Amino acid sequence: MTIFSVAEDSKALTVRTQNSLLDLLLQDIPRASDFEMERVFLPQGALTLSGDVYFPEEALLTLAQVSANRPAVDVAVVGRYACVGPADLWGAQMQIWVMVPGYACRLDWADIRAHAPQYSAWLWHTTAATHGLVQQMAQTAFCVQHHHATQRLASWLLMCLAQYGGDDLVLPLACLPASILASAADLQNTLQTLESQGALAWRDAHIEQLHAGRLVALACRCHTMVRHTVDVPPLQPL
Repeated sequence: MTIFSVAEDSKALTVRTQNSLLDLLLQDIPRASDFEMERVFLPQGALTLSGDVYFPEEALLTLAQVSANRPAVDVAVVGRYACVGPADLWGAQMQIWVMVPGYACRLDWADIRAHAPQYSAWLWHTTAATHGLVQQMAQTAFCVQHHHATQRLASWLLMCLAQYGGDDLVLPLACLPASILASAADLQNTLQTLESQGALAWRDAHIEQLHAGRLVALACRCHTMVRHTVDVPPLQPL
């Protein structure tokens, strides 16, 4: 674990992290450099949020909505263009699972909330990013209802590639959302189809060697309907 304060470096606001949302926050918000951050390694498995907000860099996470009346429902893939945090970012309790281990920047959300002039700006930008994750949730729900298993998985994998930001992604089969593939037979048939078309390699309970161009040829349009990056600033509040 590395602890650092961006205020220690006079050039801090020009230094880029590997999370584009965090870059935007550090560049756009007055005195953002006052907040201390930790760069932590996230191992594969469940992630307990408590009061922290995480900005993934190499890590890739899944976000699921928790309900007392039904099992957790996978809603979004979170990577270097978004963040995960406490319930007040969502208005609901969320369950986080680290699919691909890697580093993330961690900030104490309570510390940010304690600085009223900065908090509204942080909340504005993080809400804009979580809106993109809500879009992903809605589009995935539509996809499950209207498209066949090969299209669904290809489109979901393209969303993973978009949030991961690289072409060396390796995904464990156990982390695939149940909503995408309803049964073990679905999973095997779909993987065989995608592998036969050169869209991926399937071995040792992992998916690897994802080929974006071939996935696009087999996917539905759902992955194109989701905005991942934060390179265009959101509208300013009234």
